[in-house]
Amino acid sequence: MKANRTLFKKYLQTADQQTKHQVEKKLTDDDFAMEALEGFQGYNDAWQSFEGFDRKYLQKKRIQRMSLLGFALIFSIVAGWYFIPTTPETKEVRIQKTPLKAPSIKIHQKEEINQMKTAAVAVRISPQQVLMELNTSASETTQRPEPLERIQQIPAQAVEINKQKGQRLALKIGRELFIKNFKVLDYRYYRKENDGGQQTYVENGLGEQTLKLPYINLLNKAIVDFSKEDYKLALLHFDEILNAYPDDANALFYGAMCLYNLQEYGQAEGRFLKLQNIPFANFSEEGNWYLLHVYQQTKKEAAFSSLRNSVIEEKGFYAQKAENLKFH
Repeated sequence: MKANRTLFKKYLQTADQQTKHQVEKKLTDDDFAMEALEGFQGYNDAWQSFEGFDRKYLQKKRIQRMSLLGFALIFSIVAGWYFIPTTPETKEVRIQKTPLKAPSIKIHQKEEINQMKTAAVAVRISPQQVLMELNTSASETTQRPEPLERIQQIPAQAVEINKQKGQRLALKIGRELFIKNFKVLDYRYYRKENDGGQQTYVENGLGEQTLKLPYINLLNKAIVDFSKEDYKLALLHFDEILNAYPDDANALFYGAMCLYNLQEYGQAEGRFLKLQNIPFANFSEEGNWYLLHVYQQTKKEAAFSSLRNSVIEEKGFYAQKAENLKFH
């Protein structure tokens, strides 16, 4: 049996020889313990002396242990200082989101338009197709066509539609009328004409005079030319409107359709995009639908996919058509 404090205390504090003999019997195999017992037997206060040595020993062990722990702690701190990865300095960068600017629209001269080539029948989007889709879409709304006469100006109905990349822009649905069954935005509610609706002549530097028609008359003439598939003459009239009113929804939409059928897809794209950046949203859905066809012709697959998903998500009249329209 190994020596312990209890046996030492029992042996040194008792005067009973039988008890001491029992302890010695237990420690017979421990020579060091036996020698210690013999050494302390000569002291009157043997147990107190033993406790004094014991306290000194334990104190020495505590000092050694604390020194070792302190050294280990210092070593850990020093090692950690060298091995902790340094964090790179970061600077806060603020990106200011700016709204998309509406693309600039080119106003064509008569000579430029005459050089344009009409697309093949299989590629064109005929006025009849546009008319059918516009009328079908209009039948799903409660809006009724207005008579072609001067009427009092009223505010447009405010709506909110989705813009690209999550942006939203407050737009308006304006009052409409029909010319040759084609839907147009009736700007007589929202625009004052300075000439009082009278025909005027404008003289250029060469002394040549050009007849300037009132807006509604010029729009009527342009729509009639478009319905007759005279895309060049119709485009000339729509550009005349855009020269005076760059944000005109009617001229942007139907002018873009003329440019599409004249194979000027890049310019058609610009007008369809600008159509999404004007205050009136009357042609917003139609503009996106036909812009999908422009992306088909120009092989812009990424733009096609993004816009197609947007049209489907809006769940409007052209949503199902967009699902069936594949990129090719």
